[in-house]
Amino acid sequence: MIGGSASPPLLPTPTASDATRGPDFAKADRPGAGGDDLVTTVARLFDKPRAWKLFKTPTANLGSNGSAQHPDKRKAGGHGPNLDDEVSFLLPVNPDEAEETPGAFHSPPEWWQDFGPAVRRWEVLMGSPAPVPVEFGPRGGRRLAAAFGEWLMGLPRGWITNVPGLNRARQLKAIGNGAMSQQAFTAYLHLMNYKGEEHEDG
Repeated sequence: MIGGSASPPLLPTPTASDATRGPDFAKADRPGAGGDDLVTTVARLFDKPRAWKLFKTPTANLGSNGSAQHPDKRKAGGHGPNLDDEVSFLLPVNPDEAEETPGAFHSPPEWWQDFGPAVRRWEVLMGSPAPVPVEFGPRGGRRLAAAFGEWLMGLPRGWITNVPGLNRARQLKAIGNGAMSQQAFTAYLHLMNYKGEEHEDG
């Protein structure tokens, strides 16, 4: 203490991986994992209905790194769950029974469990309902539907999943390797405005 007052709380130092993951609210409870990272700390600043449960960001290896595992099993092995793990094991959606309603603005709320508030927010921002997040693979197991990863990345339906010649693995690789279109547009617009200001000043 200095001058009779405690030091103010500090935010965690940013890391390179902050750009590719969502908040990990269970990290602080895992032995040896350290405290909350910056992404989780910032997420905790918001009320739980707004930022309590977010899906993991799609990664390029989702179509080639084997079948999904329950998030608890993945964590027990020392790894964090991926998007395929979350949709395959944490959502109650039955691909044989789930149907999208043409013209609907939102997907059925019973699909999403704790992810509901985040999905609803993104549906509003996207102006389109979320697609069915899971499908059955060739061996009958549940797996991530590429169209859901495409929607999470802010892309119009079919932007990647309707490209001829791309199987699911290639679709997921493209989805995971791509930038979010909204972020890319904003960055490009910022650069164009900055260049415009340079010309005006010069």
